[in-house]
Amino acid sequence: MSSSLITDAGLDADEITRRVDAVLSEPLYWFPVRHHSPTTARHVKSALLARKPKVIFIEGPFESNHLIPFITDTATAPPVAIYSSYRDDSNVLGLNGVASAGPDIPARFGVWYPMTAYSPEYVAMKTANTIGAEVVFIDLPHHALIQPHDSAEKEKSTPPPAGPNEDTLITTSGFYQHLASAAGFKSWDEAWDTLFENPHGNDHEAFRREMATFCCAARATSDHAAEQHSGTFERERHFMKVIRETLAAKKLKPEQAMVVCGGFHLFLDRKDKKLPPPCPAGTVYTTVVPYSHFRVSEMAGYGAGNRAPQYYQTCFDLVDAGRAEDIALEHAIAVLRLVRKAGDPLSTADAIAITHHAAMLARLRGRAHPTLDDIHDALITCCCKGNPTEDGTKLLAAMDAAGVGTKIGKVTSKLGRLPIVNDFHTQLADLDLGEVLGKEKRMTVKLDKRDQLAARRSAFLHRLVYLKVPFAAITNTGGDFSGTLFREDWQLKWEPRTEPDLIEENLYGDTIEAAALARLREAMAKVGTHAGKTCEQLVEAVDMDMPDLVQAAEEACGKAIDADPSFVSQATALQHLGQLDQYAVFRGLRRDVLEDLLTRCYDRACFSLPDASSVPEEEQQAVVDSLISVAEVVQRAEKSKYDRALFAEAARTAASVSTVPFLRGAFLGLLCEIRELPAEALAAEVAGLARAAPTVMVTAGDLLDGMLAVSRTSVMLGAESLVGAVDDLLKAADWESFLVMLPRLRAAMERLGKSQKDSIAGTVAKRYGLGGIEEVTAMPASLAATALVARLDAAVTATLKDWPL
Repeated sequence: MSSSLITDAGLDADEITRRVDAVLSEPLYWFPVRHHSPTTARHVKSALLARKPKVIFIEGPFESNHLIPFITDTATAPPVAIYSSYRDDSNVLGLNGVASAGPDIPARFGVWYPMTAYSPEYVAMKTANTIGAEVVFIDLPHHALIQPHDSAEKEKSTPPPAGPNEDTLITTSGFYQHLASAAGFKSWDEAWDTLFENPHGNDHEAFRREMATFCCAARATSDHAAEQHSGTFERERHFMKVIRETLAAKKLKPEQAMVVCGGFHLFLDRKDKKLPPPCPAGTVYTTVVPYSHFRVSEMAGYGAGNRAPQYYQTCFDLVDAGRAEDIALEHAIAVLRLVRKAGDPLSTADAIAITHHAAMLARLRGRAHPTLDDIHDALITCCCKGNPTEDGTKLLAAMDAAGVGTKIGKVTSKLGRLPIVNDFHTQLADLDLGEVLGKEKRMTVKLDKRDQLAARRSAFLHRLVYLKVPFAAITNTGGDFSGTLFREDWQLKWEPRTEPDLIEENLYGDTIEAAALARLREAMAKVGTHAGKTCEQLVEAVDMDMPDLVQAAEEACGKAIDADPSFVSQATALQHLGQLDQYAVFRGLRRDVLEDLLTRCYDRACFSLPDASSVPEEEQQAVVDSLISVAEVVQRAEKSKYDRALFAEAARTAASVSTVPFLRGAFLGLLCEIRELPAEALAAEVAGLARAAPTVMVTAGDLLDGMLAVSRTSVMLGAESLVGAVDDLLKAADWESFLVMLPRLRAAMERLGKSQKDSIAGTVAKRYGLGGIEEVTAMPASLAATALVARLDAAVTATLKDWPL
């Protein structure tokens, strides 16, 4: 790192050199790293083999030290990840109900620490085995950073900081900002690859000094407040505490040890006498699980992610094999292989051209070797004959896929499984679903829940879906009277995320059932008195076969139904309760309780309907959908089950008070559909607008659209009167009013099916003395008239594209 660059950034180059010399000359040997850097890993290994320390301190979760032998076991193959979770069972932090759904639900937190085969930390652990050194993780347990709830700020939630990410502190520093501007770096990855990811360098001491100088300059100009907020100081105090205590306990001198940590931490405050924060009491789980390159990648949203895990794996492997000069060629071939699979004919000659072009770009940009940015630019230049975003979609997708890769790790069986993972595998075996674990393709399972095994399978799969564990997806269900009420079709497939996602659920229970039960309890606390969501949770409790929670859910449903003033929510609740009513006996539900909930919900829906008569436009479609759903419930049920007059009266009231023509039309259409209003009454409403002032007349399209949104069959019975009313309306409208009404009138007609449109057209034909639909289709017209109609049609079509229907 040149002194002029440091000086240009406003720093004292001599002072930076002094600080770096002070750290690098300490008896305790510090080696700066960047997570998931193959070049750093290579230099770490070289330094370890040269120094052969007795103990290696690594920036890893202190609470997971017992897992190190399983990580380095020969049967473990990265990518893998350490998972550490904390559950505040006794509410010692006061976060229950703040960071969780309710005061009786423990707050839960979890953190992942991924490792690839070329992560410096993993390489250090493996090399430690070779030289007989002990490894000690020194990072502060993540739950020690969780701030207790301040009772004076009851609405304030205090989740822990995200996992450690020194990259953010570096890239926001003044030194890096100046460096990136001066060098023209478009990203931190490009800067890192240019400055440090050199596949040809072999001097680990030169690398150590260069990176230490860079990190010293970055830390000297970093945001102190961001360091404080991220828990950097607390973590570094823990580093030093563990290092001092371990050396003392093992009676080792500092020069017999080595520290492998993020370069930012080399310049921690060695005079800081404060102690790190203690860990709060609670339940802590730690384990190692298989991971994937996709989850390590930035595409999966991992904060300290690697933009191209497979590319850097290729770099690591080729340098180790003495083929560093082939990195660009091998990656180009990997990309082109995927492009050819997608159907574009690219050849080996293209790969050679890409390699040469990448090398040329690197030289032009002042780099000692091509970086991934150079290879990507060369791929686009050589293989894309147009705008990459339009003509290079296959190429761009292949570049992403080849960079990320599909590698999935594995963990030694010596570690065993967390209880919830073990329960998952046990249930797969008990339910005769274990064969899916050996399949790469999806497995179809058809269930009839009247069969005992099928019912158990259904409950298990519903629990997994509720927990959002990627394994099962339902493709169709019963729910009607067509003979499929008890049948479910499922697609099952094991995915790389299945086990890690299961492990995250261990905070909620040791079994799939316990975790799903805890999650559902938490969800019930969150929704409060929302009738629709509460009744949906009752359905979920039944689907997951949780009889202990069903009674609590029934009670919660009753409270929510009585308290929720929303018609849409009540209609949704009625729909869910109706679904349960269909197989209440089969599921062993209490019919008296269910009947009471249905009646109360129906009554509340009716009473709340007038309040939905003039909702904002964005809520209107939900009101219409709810109207239809309640009408369907009423029409399917026995006549004595629901008070139909109550629903009709509510709709009449809503229609009379509504100031929204679309909703007024929907209410009137509903009354027509349930035979409480003759179809001719709808025609009379439209006809009345023909005699109104233009400002009122133009609402006819909205009114008719609302009518047809709810009622089609019944409206068709009075089609003749309705056609006459619309005809009179159009005759009465002036040209400007006609143009305003036209889009909505057309939108209303688009709600009709083909046969209904033909019927309307036939009615129009008869009104004008034609024989029927055939003559209407063949009506003669002048070329000018035809052209005018075509222009009008095109204009209306364009308007409808953005029309809120």
